[in-house]
Amino acid sequence: MKKVLFCALVVFCFVAVHSNAQIEWDVDKFMPLSDIKPGMKGKGYTVFYGTNAEEFTFEVVSIIYNDASPGWHVVWAEGTSENFKRTGVAGGMSGSPVYIDGRLMGAISLGYFNQRERSNIFGITPFELMVKVTDHGMKPNLLYAGEQFLHMGSEYVNEGLNMIPIPANEEGIERVNRHTSDSPIHANMGMDWKMSQLAIPVTLPRLDAATMQLLKPFFERGNMMPLQGMGGGGPVKESPVEGGQTVGTEMLRGDVAGFGFGTITYVDKDKKQLLAYGHPAFSEGHINLPLSGGHVHFILPSRTRSSKVASATQPIGTLVQDRVPAIAGVIEDVPNTHHYLPVSVKIQTSDNKVHEKYYEAARDKMFTALYASSGISSLISALEFSGNDYTINVNAKIKLRDQPELDTNELVLNNIFSSSGSPAFNASQLVRGPLMDLIVNPYTKVRVDSINFDVKVEDKRKTASILTTQVDKQVYRPGEEVTVTLSIRPYLEKPKTMTASIKIPDDTTDGIVLLRGMNAGSYRFWRLSRAPGNFQAKNINHLIELWQNDRQSNTDLILEISQQKPGLTVQGQEFSDLPISVMSVMNTGLRTGENRYTNGTELQTNFVKTDYIIVGSFSIPIAINSSAQ
Repeated sequence: MKKVLFCALVVFCFVAVHSNAQIEWDVDKFMPLSDIKPGMKGKGYTVFYGTNAEEFTFEVVSIIYNDASPGWHVVWAEGTSENFKRTGVAGGMSGSPVYIDGRLMGAISLGYFNQRERSNIFGITPFELMVKVTDHGMKPNLLYAGEQFLHMGSEYVNEGLNMIPIPANEEGIERVNRHTSDSPIHANMGMDWKMSQLAIPVTLPRLDAATMQLLKPFFERGNMMPLQGMGGGGPVKESPVEGGQTVGTEMLRGDVAGFGFGTITYVDKDKKQLLAYGHPAFSEGHINLPLSGGHVHFILPSRTRSSKVASATQPIGTLVQDRVPAIAGVIEDVPNTHHYLPVSVKIQTSDNKVHEKYYEAARDKMFTALYASSGISSLISALEFSGNDYTINVNAKIKLRDQPELDTNELVLNNIFSSSGSPAFNASQLVRGPLMDLIVNPYTKVRVDSINFDVKVEDKRKTASILTTQVDKQVYRPGEEVTVTLSIRPYLEKPKTMTASIKIPDDTTDGIVLLRGMNAGSYRFWRLSRAPGNFQAKNINHLIELWQNDRQSNTDLILEISQQKPGLTVQGQEFSDLPISVMSVMNTGLRTGENRYTNGTELQTNFVKTDYIIVGSFSIPIAINSSAQ
């Protein structure tokens, strides 16, 4: 029995070490940078169409050390075969393997824009730089967004997401965009002389303009080239896993598809590992993302630089390293839902037909919220219109995996939007902020199990602008009701009169109070500016509660009475009308971070239901006099 256990342990250790071992340098198969000289001629392989990796020829022009960045040496070459001259270096060729004298010397990774006709200069990342990426380990990072809670009881441990603090902006607790296009490469992409890392083509379905504008800085940060209107499945469902073949990540799959891709440089069949791209994707380091093969439909010609157009084929494994010289992955059987967040959608379009759709979004630490929200945007755009009067009711449920830290496993969001333009963007925005906050929250590890959308679209606009407002008198006693008469103009209709009321609290002190009338968006912005400390989540349950309770209906007219009295928020709890001496003690300079001053005190709030989405706001000062008649 002991011998059996010992043998099993030896086998397990061998498998564990073997699966994590780096790709070893082999001088008979690989050519070091020191052996490469200008004038050398070689052959490369890439897919121009389908899944057939075609041979092309090239000649080494020169070598520049520390070219693309410190430590990233680049071999510059010129394509000489006719098939390469027809396309030039193209997006999606990143990782295409190149050989000299039968030895792998590197991968295409860089190229120039606006090259003259039949001038096909491209940059090659030496393979000796790429292979070092595997030294960082070749197992999936379970602290990333892909596998938490999936391998309990196996060799993997229960790990979760990488967490970062959550800033707020004018939407209350809406997440601020952390990723901007500050790379000098992107800043100079329009310059003819500027070399650039080859872009990663991303085939996407048609998206409305607002959604594309939202995605733009994220694509730019990752040096991605969106090919909109080209996202979808292809006729080929399986492709070889070998050098020269297409590889990438399906960001969306199902009824909505999105695929970002490059080319495989090398496959170690014994270790079941691969290297690709010759440059980073997002340079995130140790990660855990899905990898799929690909089928090239064609190379899209361009006067600036061409690009492959491809669709994903079969899942082939997991991307585990994303670093400057290359990306690295393991080839393995991956469970169908291993790396993806399921999204179910029911859309009732303006012709009263119901459409049920389903897609999955890749579990990416930075982009899952964008992928999931872009999917619903794409479906609405495809089933409806992108530029007309509309009203859209959106109900969304974000389901979380049950765990002891959570008071609830469901976040329910719903609202109504109406305007002229595209109804798609508003539906996506309803879930984007909450989903992003949940995924990167700094309090505890959570797993989003699924998202369900229920959407109803109408091809008419239900908005009304506030024209005039009037209260019934100027002086009130505490406890009295204030009646407001409003003149509103519904869209394309004649003005109407409506009334709303709010009670002055019985304990209101004499003086001047301010009556505000607002729509939901203005109310959120005012609440944040008045008492920002109220929107600082204390824990994961408080974060969910803030999102759950902070979404007033856009059809509400919100009346609020407030006074310019000082207050303080302490750990999310507001204390109003405090003496200055008390606040000075509570908010001492020796202790910061928990307490924040408030800009006035909210006395009373009333949410008045209307038939419209209110546009505009008003404020009226009111005198309070307990002796008034």
